[in-house]
Amino acid sequence: MRRVLAIARLTFAEGVRMRIVLVFLVVLVFLVLRMPFALRGDDTLTGRLQNFLAYSLGALSALLSLATVFFSCATLTNEIKERSLHLVVTKPVARFQILVGKWLGVNLLNVLIVVLAGGAIYGFARFIAARPEQFERDRLQVRDVVWTARVASKPVVPLAEIDEQVTKEIQERLRSGGLDKSGEAAARHARITELLSQWRTIEPGGYRFYQFKNLTAPEREDTVLQIRYKARGLPLPPGENVRIGWVIHDPVTGVPLAQRETDEHSSDLHQFLVRAGPVVRNGELVLQVVNPYPPQVNTSVYFEGEDSLQVLYKVGSFEVNFSKALGMIMCQLLLLSAVGLFFGVFVSFPVACLCTSAFYVICLLLPFVMESIGANMEVIMPGTDPYGAWGPSVRAFLVPFLRAAFPDFVRYNGAQYLVDGEYISLGVLGACSAHTVLYGGLLLLLPGWLIFQRREVAEVTV
Repeated sequence: MRRVLAIARLTFAEGVRMRIVLVFLVVLVFLVLRMPFALRGDDTLTGRLQNFLAYSLGALSALLSLATVFFSCATLTNEIKERSLHLVVTKPVARFQILVGKWLGVNLLNVLIVVLAGGAIYGFARFIAARPEQFERDRLQVRDVVWTARVASKPVVPLAEIDEQVTKEIQERLRSGGLDKSGEAAARHARITELLSQWRTIEPGGYRFYQFKNLTAPEREDTVLQIRYKARGLPLPPGENVRIGWVIHDPVTGVPLAQRETDEHSSDLHQFLVRAGPVVRNGELVLQVVNPYPPQVNTSVYFEGEDSLQVLYKVGSFEVNFSKALGMIMCQLLLLSAVGLFFGVFVSFPVACLCTSAFYVICLLLPFVMESIGANMEVIMPGTDPYGAWGPSVRAFLVPFLRAAFPDFVRYNGAQYLVDGEYISLGVLGACSAHTVLYGGLLLLLPGWLIFQRREVAEVTV
């Protein structure tokens, strides 16, 4: 262990002296110091804070990732090129210890920078959040929408009622001979899907109640909840805006407590705030969604997708969420340093940088790559399949390979969670760690060590 730590200390000192790393650090310091005063957003306190968190953490992640790519690729390839590694491998130091020591050294520097930069970003974020607001609603948004950690509650789906209705219909069709036993499963699935779609649809002039459960009790009387929705007009009304009426009822008495009407663009994500104190009772909220269009207009309101209607409520603190976001950045750096050292074992510095940078870019663009090959499409027509007739076979191999080999850095973007005030769950953090730290460690310590072990750097002489 002493040998590993000795190599880690030398690598850390090498990173402090490396000019390209210092250049990235200077740029990072300049941006972090400049952003709190340069970014205005929509000139609201909420907009300024969200913009600062997004751009400052984005700059920290991007610049430190690039610095890690160059540093991790250089630390081993330069020593091999300059033959200084000969002095190490001829001593009683295993090559496994060299790789682990280099990895630790690179990331000791990363940890130091992430802690210092994270502390500065948090300090400036508190500075912005404490600025005078233009109106009270802006202050509530900062406190309960951004400077918090919230989870999204979905309406309770009446699965038992739907299943009971479908079962009766299927049995009746089987008795009447309108359905064969072999097609029962497909017919059940199709009917359940149809009823769920009807449950998310409000006909012209109609309304539907949606119930949300297990909400936490509001901390203050003026605490606000955020209702977030994405609705589509069927067919699309003139102007492409969808009008919706919202009425919140007392879960116990059914008395209306608050109401409003929205008129927003169809199929876009929208949100509005309501005071939680009067409307949440015993962890429940009852929301009535009204379609104000008269029957002659024939425009239905449709909530597309499972996440199309949500209530966001607080479950944690901003500080803990901020620490998790920094941890997700650190996980990405641990992976990139492992990939850089892996390529540095058997190729030159320029090639190692190219390969590691390509890996980094693919991880950033993975959602777009998956969309381009049709991985997220349920049905692809042969005429539009990017791979033609071979499409299903190609995707059966390519999609699992891409998801396993390249972590989705967009999904593991902690800054986006902070901007939206969403809680970073232990599940997301664990998945990020497993797909970055564990994957990078295995890549470095198994194939990387095997290649390094067989590479002739210097002969041991006695």
